[in-house]
Amino acid sequence: MFRSPIVFMYNTIIVFLTLSLGLLMKRRIFATTVISLIWMVLGTTNCIILGFRSTPFSAIDTIMIKNALELFNLYFTPLEFILLVAGFIFAILALVVLWRKAPVRAKRNNFIKYAIMIVVLFAAELLFTHININAKILSSNFENLSYAYKNYGFAYCFTNSIVDVGISKPSNYSEKTVNEITEPMITGKENSETDKTQKKDKKPNVIFIQLESFFDVNYVNDVTFSENPIPYFTNLKENYTSGFLKVPSVGAGTANTEFEVLTGMSTAFFGAGEYPFKTILTKKTCESMAYLFSSQNYATHAIHNNDGTFYSRNKVYANLGFDTFTPMEYMYNLEKNPRGWAKDNILPEEIFKCIDSTEESDFVFTVSVQGHGRYPSEQIDPTQTITISGNNHKKTSFEYYANQIHEMDQMIGNLIDQIEESEEPTVLVLYGDHLPTLGLDESRLENANMYETEYVIWDNIGLKKQDEDLYSYQLSTKVFEELKQPLGIMQEFHKEYANKDKDLYHKDMELLEYDLLYGNQYTYSNGLTAYEPANMQMGIDKISLSSIKKEANTEKTYIVTGKNFNQYTTIFINDKQVSTEFIDEHQVKVKDVSLTDGDRVSSAQVGDDHIPLAFTNELLVQS
Repeated sequence: MFRSPIVFMYNTIIVFLTLSLGLLMKRRIFATTVISLIWMVLGTTNCIILGFRSTPFSAIDTIMIKNALELFNLYFTPLEFILLVAGFIFAILALVVLWRKAPVRAKRNNFIKYAIMIVVLFAAELLFTHININAKILSSNFENLSYAYKNYGFAYCFTNSIVDVGISKPSNYSEKTVNEITEPMITGKENSETDKTQKKDKKPNVIFIQLESFFDVNYVNDVTFSENPIPYFTNLKENYTSGFLKVPSVGAGTANTEFEVLTGMSTAFFGAGEYPFKTILTKKTCESMAYLFSSQNYATHAIHNNDGTFYSRNKVYANLGFDTFTPMEYMYNLEKNPRGWAKDNILPEEIFKCIDSTEESDFVFTVSVQGHGRYPSEQIDPTQTITISGNNHKKTSFEYYANQIHEMDQMIGNLIDQIEESEEPTVLVLYGDHLPTLGLDESRLENANMYETEYVIWDNIGLKKQDEDLYSYQLSTKVFEELKQPLGIMQEFHKEYANKDKDLYHKDMELLEYDLLYGNQYTYSNGLTAYEPANMQMGIDKISLSSIKKEANTEKTYIVTGKNFNQYTTIFINDKQVSTEFIDEHQVKVKDVSLTDGDRVSSAQVGDDHIPLAFTNELLVQS
């Protein structure tokens, strides 16, 4: 309030404007109470979310509610859950009592007067917004969501996130301006002969691994570890190309780092807190590394040892050009860490399963999950070997995290050993998606930046070490240039403009992203081609049914046989899901079902959200 009285007043007016809607109702007290309760719930939700991640609550999070409910048990203790449910029930009961007891006006007195007042107040708020933005007291562009909420207030930022979705049309957007940006890129591409003179030898496999909440904890300046938690990663940094990687978020936002790395686009131009994976990419294709590698006769694979529907990856990856997607529902022998997240030790096996499934070279994009929060405040893993000393703030949480990334680091070492043993030419790109939520701030980090992780490019094909700090949307350009692979639109853009005027670089990037995702796609009129969704296969090992037979000495229990079943295999009878018991990779059991001739039996892989990912062949019941 005292630091920025204008911003405080502005946010107060927003709240007052919403409360004034109660004047239009017959039940004014009830309506005003409901509106007040909504603001209280929003504020409380923001407070809770900030306890788990560093990114504030925005409207776009409401479309993630399904995913959030799936993770409820990982973030709340049973007592916290009971208190939340009790609070919710109490609020509902209080509203019911208020509805019955609060006075009701016989008619809406002065309705027109109040309506005019609200319209005038709303218009004044819009004018006030415009003036404050021009005066740079407020901003409509939230490149850093945490700082925006801190500087501009929760009410303004949250309401702005309701209407601010996608990329706004730049004022100078036209075919001419797009051509002015792309023509130097196309000229440079035509003049470059590296694309056409590559050796005809087998191209290297390219593996990207996005490491969940992974960073070098040795940069934390007020704690000491009993041993280096990440010795393999440390060694790789010293001997191979590496650098800091500027990512778009802290403590959450995995999918936005993923989006930037895959597409070369920045999320800064999208709505406040927006996840393109949950909005535009569910319905539109976008140039990505997968499409670009596919154009060079690579097979393209995505792997994620978490739910396949999380961040809509089961839809989005097809719109990014992947041939296959293997989520946890298609994995075997998964292990879980003490917080219930799948361990990353499964990833080398899944990566090689992709590579061994094809004759051509492979691009494998892998998203890990083991390092995910929430980190426990009490010790829950007696097998931990790494301890810390120094700053005791969140000591138990920090020790748990250090031991988790230690296991992730061991996975990296195991993967490289397997690659070297296979003698396959390979480039391996490793990077963290964001920093964890562990109460860190810039003052506790040697690099003094909460938005920096690191990347490493390991290889066995003799690439030179060329360290460079990058933004996550520039990483693919770096890799493609080192491999002398043909560049895509955004990669050509970064190559041409990244080292020129920074303001112009970002403005042109925004314009180009708008054109490709929301505009008229003038970019493609310059001899470039738009993309069609990929015919993506779920999993590498095909799951199929071969027979269904009644179990001996039973009336309503059946054994379904087939291949490549796991604990996520679920039987459907006439398109209706039935309870399924996993026996082994060739058998599952269904109980309490009645089958008649002509019934259709199929299966699908179904996770905790009960959404079938892909169906198998059908069996027809015959006596």
